[in-house]
Amino acid sequence: MSDKPLIHFASFAIAIPLYRVFDYAIEPTASESLDSIINDGVSHSVSHIGKRFRLPFGSGNKIGLFLNQLDDPSVARDKTKSALECLDDTPVLSEHMMALARWMASYYLQPLGEVMFQCLPAHLRSGKSEKPERVKYWHAQVTDEILYDVIRRRSPKQFEILVAIEQASGGMNAVQLKQINSGWASLIKALERKQAITWDYLKPQCSGATLESPPLSSADQSQVLEQLETRLDVFSVHLLDGITGSGKTEVYFHLIQWQLAQRKQIIYLVPEIGLTSQLVERVSRRFGEQFAISHSGLSNRQRYLAWEKFRAGDVNIMLGTRSCLFSQSDRLGLIIIDEEHDSSYKQTDGIRYHARDVAIKRAQMLNIPIVLGTATPSLESLHNCDREHYFYYQLSQRPTRHAPPKIELVDTSNVTLVSGCSPYLLKKIDWHLEQKGQVLLFLNRRGFAPVVMCHECDWLASCNHCDSKLTLHHRINTLLCHHCGCRQTMPLTCPKCQHADIKHYGIGTEQLEQAIKWRYPDTPIIRIDRDTIASREEFSKRLAQIQSGEPCIIIGTQMIAKGHDYPAITLSAMLDADQALFSASYRASEQLVQMVFQVSGRSGRGEVKGEALLQTAYTDHPMMQSLVNQSYRDIASTILQGRKMISFPPYARVVMFRADAMTLSEAMKKLTEIKQVLQSSVHLRHLKCIGPIPALMTRRIGRYRAQLCLMSEDTTKLRTVLRETMPALQSVKNTATLKWVIDVDSFDI
Repeated sequence: MSDKPLIHFASFAIAIPLYRVFDYAIEPTASESLDSIINDGVSHSVSHIGKRFRLPFGSGNKIGLFLNQLDDPSVARDKTKSALECLDDTPVLSEHMMALARWMASYYLQPLGEVMFQCLPAHLRSGKSEKPERVKYWHAQVTDEILYDVIRRRSPKQFEILVAIEQASGGMNAVQLKQINSGWASLIKALERKQAITWDYLKPQCSGATLESPPLSSADQSQVLEQLETRLDVFSVHLLDGITGSGKTEVYFHLIQWQLAQRKQIIYLVPEIGLTSQLVERVSRRFGEQFAISHSGLSNRQRYLAWEKFRAGDVNIMLGTRSCLFSQSDRLGLIIIDEEHDSSYKQTDGIRYHARDVAIKRAQMLNIPIVLGTATPSLESLHNCDREHYFYYQLSQRPTRHAPPKIELVDTSNVTLVSGCSPYLLKKIDWHLEQKGQVLLFLNRRGFAPVVMCHECDWLASCNHCDSKLTLHHRINTLLCHHCGCRQTMPLTCPKCQHADIKHYGIGTEQLEQAIKWRYPDTPIIRIDRDTIASREEFSKRLAQIQSGEPCIIIGTQMIAKGHDYPAITLSAMLDADQALFSASYRASEQLVQMVFQVSGRSGRGEVKGEALLQTAYTDHPMMQSLVNQSYRDIASTILQGRKMISFPPYARVVMFRADAMTLSEAMKKLTEIKQVLQSSVHLRHLKCIGPIPALMTRRIGRYRAQLCLMSEDTTKLRTVLRETMPALQSVKNTATLKWVIDVDSFDI
């Protein structure tokens, strides 16, 4: 018999932009942790699917995910490098998540390795290995009545802690004890010495019990819940179309409660970090510590720990933004996507996936329900309801006695505006403040002024790296590009002709705040945009001011426009929505309508009837008239009819090829090469092929961008063209100065 050690071969996914996997040898001497892989041969390798390995790659190392063991004799065994070490005792990516990643890679035409690592927390993508934090829980164990009485009489603070631990089912942890007494640590040590308490690392199982009794459901809510209850044990997609303030969150909470009673876990997605603050408070009041939070405002390690808690079953609810969709669970029972229409669910760099669509696929694979909720459903979701692919439910009444305010147009075509506000709007603000109401002024443009120019020579402050104007930020005396972050000090004279007559035009939230403070010096002004909010804590602090209900004026961008529930707001006003009427984007009208209904819906959620004003210089424009006279669903139906006539999404599927380079000609040349590859498919004649053409903003961050668009009403023919040409497309290489990507179901054309 040969004494030569047995060597196995396996394929690995590596997070690099190549459409292939990589083969490595696994030798029994590579490391102690690798010995177990070869002990039982092929059958044992199944348990190692989804583990991370450190692999030699080029002149360095990379992290790879174990995909499968190879028995193919064609493997170049003498040239195959050996894996260095296994980083995990158990797989970090479950078989279900790997199957989902394979579907994503196939559907979105992305490299498998990059997609699989997208499904992991960033903390694990870098190869870090770390044991999850273990939390101590203290339990009471006093059996001696004399000892109990001694502690009560001699150590009141220790006794307070002891009683709290006794009353807590499952014990108490350090965070809970600190809320009782900031000096808890010394008190706990004293109780331990007296053997009055003990501790362990076991977290009590989430029982599904609620801490706060739910309010009585409205008739609408009860009807929706009755219909939903019959479909919670199989895959089904449910669109909850509820007007602003109709109680969609309460419906979510009832569904969560049902799932917790079945010992299931829930993923609850929101589109932005800003929406988590108020929601976290509500979830905490209702479900206690049964949830974890994850969003981009947290460190990679914090997000990893939340992911690990959910995976281990220490918490039953994962609440957060887009990437939370990839939280792992062996007993996932429900996915909720709030504000499902929001464009932030579509990732626009890296792996260009849409979280809503991937969530639906994940629910289908697990045979579980998914609920999409919003006051302004996306046209894609409404189209799927019309095709009976989704179940449709409506919440048309608010629990309070007032319906959402009717939108009132304010004509600004022949009036003098005071920092963007018409005289009529200012009178309305005066009246609502006198009535002790809160006022929301929505302006989706931060900074002081969007245009700075010289009247003598027509010099315009423009970015040196982007095809965009620089915005004046007055407080820091800086011209700033909102696309690349380029900064220039505001010049005292024109850089071109040295004339001193430099003017600024337009208005942003900074200028609006300044003007409103001058007019209302005794009223708190709360400005919420990316320039004023440096952290989630700062955002929460400002929202708490609003929550107090005291009269104030809130100035904000889209950060404050949706999802929040503040009953003291009685007037919401949109200052400048006209730019959307003339946008080059085919989605502009849809996004305008969604924003207007979302902003107007912030008003009148309490006991006082609300008002909603929309300033415009185009009161006769058909879209403006529709906003006043029609419901969101009626306007959406009209837009859908227009999309159908021109065969645009959702009646067609779009695949966009995007290239960016140091020159426009290079980008166009690369897309021309890609188009030639596509033309090798005989089925291309059945598709619309637009381009290559320069992107709408051709130059951005110093690079020139172009695009090539494929569009078809026939998804099968579109996928056939892509399937036939992908092998050749994969050979169209990126370079150090030129990059191209595929964007399936592109949001913009």
